[in-house]
Amino acid sequence: MTFNPLKLLIVIAIVILPFIPTYWAIMDLPKRRFSSTKSKFIWFAVVSTLPCLGATLYFLLARRKTQPI
Repeated sequence: MTFNPLKLLIVIAIVILPFIPTYWAIMDLPKRRFSSTKSKFIWFAVVSTLPCLGATLYFLLARRKTQPI
């Protein structure tokens, strides 16, 4: 079996790329003012439990309704 750097790059991209929005959302959550602490905690749980989907939902649904601190 030969080493193919292109295949390795593709595998790394498939594994790493979905976590970029999740990381961004987790870094953004503490910087936003939510209607309640409970709401912020729930969004943190959703983003961290459902990595790519949770982050996408956060950016589409919750981030628009919050203010920066």
